[in-house]
Amino acid sequence: MNLRETLIAALRRDPDLFEKMTRSLRSRIDQDDTKIGTVLQVAGALEPILAETVAKNPSRIARLGFSTAHLLAGIAVEDEGSNERLAELARGSTVGIVFVDIAGFMSFTARRGDEVAAELLRQYNDMIVRAIIPSKGECVKSLGDGFLLAFPSASQGVRGAVALQTAIERFNDGRPEPVLVRIAVHAGEPLIEGDDLLGHDVNLTARLLDHCSPGDIIVSEAAGDLAAKRLRKISFTKPKRIKIKGLTSRVTVMSVVPR
Repeated sequence: MNLRETLIAALRRDPDLFEKMTRSLRSRIDQDDTKIGTVLQVAGALEPILAETVAKNPSRIARLGFSTAHLLAGIAVEDEGSNERLAELARGSTVGIVFVDIAGFMSFTARRGDEVAAELLRQYNDMIVRAIIPSKGECVKSLGDGFLLAFPSASQGVRGAVALQTAIERFNDGRPEPVLVRIAVHAGEPLIEGDDLLGHDVNLTARLLDHCSPGDIIVSEAAGDLAAKRLRKISFTKPKRIKIKGLTSRVTVMSVVPR
């Protein structure tokens, strides 16, 4: 299901969304008459509406049938403070790009209900923010069970991913129903628009999650090669080549070896 089909499905299930979207679009669409600017404004107008819908009813994003990571890769919003932080992160040109996805969130919500799922999202959001501080990470955006993070370098991206995975393991220790995450790490030079990261490298990172098992951290060759020079205490599995949807050539990836 693509974004257009997803929005149509959302409107059919919740007619009140139409009025919200209309008001939001009217307030933004005349700010920039360029095609790119218009697309970004439309995305920026829709993002808080979708986020509000998901916060109120986390299972809705699962019923619509789209991957939050892939949706996050295409949504832009504006925030001056975040603009400055992202610009600072990208000053070294190569950015550590990380996607986090809560595994099994759809089934968890179905079993436990929306209120419990919403509380879980809040707890995981807090854990993510705290875990990436030592690595100077920035939570660029989140929607439902997906989070896009940015770091000043590939090594800090891997370090932040490991710290996050460790924090989640501690959180799940002794819990009768542990909820794991999948984490993908890549390094590149994404386009910065407003307080968002866009472009091929962001999309590629999101696609890596399709090849990541719950509890694992998958790392692209680009990020792994850069990070290996600085992270002597973190080991990687033997590289393998995978097929990424939308790309003609295969991509080399590896996984972080659990401590």
